[in-house]
Amino acid sequence: MRTNLIICIIIALSMILCPIAALGGEKSGENREKPTEISTQADGNAESADKPEKYISVLSQSSGSISKVKMREYVIGSVAAEMSPLYHTEALKAQAVASYTYAKKTKEQNEKHKDSSLGDADITDSPAIHQGYLSKSDRKKKWGDNYEEYEKKIEAAVDEVFGCYVTYEGETALTVYHSISAGTTQSAKTLWGTDIPYLISVESPGDKLSPDYRSEKSFSESEFKNLIEKCSVTLTGNAEKWVGEAKKDETGYVSSQMLGSTSVSGVTIRDALGLRSLCFDIKYSGSKFTVVCLGYGHGIGMSQYGADYMARQGSSWQEILMHYYSGADIVNE
Repeated sequence: MRTNLIICIIIALSMILCPIAALGGEKSGENREKPTEISTQADGNAESADKPEKYISVLSQSSGSISKVKMREYVIGSVAAEMSPLYHTEALKAQAVASYTYAKKTKEQNEKHKDSSLGDADITDSPAIHQGYLSKSDRKKKWGDNYEEYEKKIEAAVDEVFGCYVTYEGETALTVYHSISAGTTQSAKTLWGTDIPYLISVESPGDKLSPDYRSEKSFSESEFKNLIEKCSVTLTGNAEKWVGEAKKDETGYVSSQMLGSTSVSGVTIRDALGLRSLCFDIKYSGSKFTVVCLGYGHGIGMSQYGADYMARQGSSWQEILMHYYSGADIVNE
């Protein structure tokens, strides 16, 4: 998720600590060919008279246009894109704060280290690069007859927490999130190679109740070979011996695995096979490879399904955020 922001943070951290590896795999859109257009959206309510109106410029990955959006409208559109409106209101509030914090962090980092692929924008609407965003017209198309109900529910949740954001030691936090963990979230150090103190592994047992917790994919020998050999790996001989030992962290996420005579990163395998997460097992039987995958997403930060589960067990949005962003604080502008 959100490669450009991670890259910016890595640059900043390297000045203090040392170079670190970012989450790879997604394209950043820096080779965008369409010309950039700028428009202004008037959706959303005005903020209180004693505070200046805040805007964010959003780059559409599909059209290449840039829209200047009121921040409140942006948060509503981001929550709508990233979380089901059927989730508990406290989970929606937690998502609203996470989305706002993430946008704020992205904008701050872009001001410090300009991302040329964004042009004059602050953030993209792509969840593969930053986080999703749906305009009001897009929300109407997506929800149809349920638009009024879902819109009111998300607006109410956003208005309860608008202006609140997550910090760590006075700095805006990197509030990454994912759909479903493997029952335990993954630490940033495991995937990105450096510690981010508030992005550590925490329990998220509710995720195991999700109908999408477990997924399975099967590949014939030729399909598996073709996909893996695109990763500069050579597979020869008996197919039973193609898959070797996997190196996993303490929570079950794969950091690397032997394929043939080559150690391949978990991220590379995930992308090559189109898996939902880095918590997977590859088995060979009956002339086919079967991959069982747990969770959905990179597993770092807040689990959205876990947030909904916590809310339905009585947790507040503050408790949800403090669980998934350990040791962080919530402040109100």
